[in-house]
Amino acid sequence: MDEELNVELETENLFEDYEPTSEESTETVEEPTETVEESSETPEVAETPWELDVKFNGEERTLNKDEARVLAQKGLNYDRFYEPLERLARANNMSVGDYVNKLESTQSQYELEQEMDNLRNDPKYENVSDEVLEEIAQSRVKDFNGQREQYYNEQTQKQNDLEQQRVQREVDLFLEEYPEFKDKDPNTLDPKVYDFVRQGYTLLEAYNKFQRLNTAKSQAESKAKVNQLNEANKKKALGNTTNAGSSQEDAFLSGFLNS
Repeated sequence: MDEELNVELETENLFEDYEPTSEESTETVEEPTETVEESSETPEVAETPWELDVKFNGEERTLNKDEARVLAQKGLNYDRFYEPLERLARANNMSVGDYVNKLESTQSQYELEQEMDNLRNDPKYENVSDEVLEEIAQSRVKDFNGQREQYYNEQTQKQNDLEQQRVQREVDLFLEEYPEFKDKDPNTLDPKVYDFVRQGYTLLEAYNKFQRLNTAKSQAESKAKVNQLNEANKKKALGNTTNAGSSQEDAFLSGFLNS
C-alpha cells in the first residue's frame, strides 16, 4: 500500500528563558573625586559566527543557524510520526528499520508491476519480451522516483522559505513594538511566551499576553497581601479590645468583693 506522510513544519522557538529586567535603582551614587581618563578608542570585538557541531551516522558536521533551524523543525515532528511507525513494526514482529525497508521494497515492487502492466497494454510493446519490458519499466520507475524526490525537495524548500518569511515578519513586528530587544540575545524571553506561540499566537501577541498575565498576577498577590495585613490588624485590634474589657471587669469584681 502506498502511504504518503504529509509533514507539517512547526515554527521553532525564537526566544527562550526571559527574565524581566529589574527597574533601575533610583539611589544616587556618589561620584569619586578623582577623575579617571578614559580611552577614546573603543576596542573592536570580532563577531563569532553562529555554529553548531553535530554527529550523525558517525560523521561530524558543522551547521550554520539556518541549517540547524530546518533540522530542528523537522525534529519537532519526529515523535509524532515515529511512534505510530514503531507500533506497526512491533505488530509485525520487526524492528523499525526492517519494517521501513520492507515498506520501501513493497512500494518499489508495486510501482514496477504497475509500469509493466502499462507497457503490456501499449501496442508498441506487444511483441517485446517480459525481460525487456522489465528493464524499461525499471528505468521509468527510477526516473519517476527521481522526479518525485526533486519535487518533494523543492516543495520542502519552498515551505521552509515561506515559514522563514512568516517568522521574520513576526520578529519585525515584535521588535518594532519592543525595540529594547533588538540588541539582546533571543534567549531572553520567558519560556511561557513560547508556549503561547505554539498555541497559535504571534510573537507579539504571545509577549503581550505574557505581560498581561504577569501584571494580573502581581496585582492579585499585592491584593492578597493587603487583605492578609488588614485581617491581621483586625485580629490584633479585636484582641486589644477584649483584653481591655476583661481587665476592667476583673477590677470591678475585685473591688465589689472586697467592699
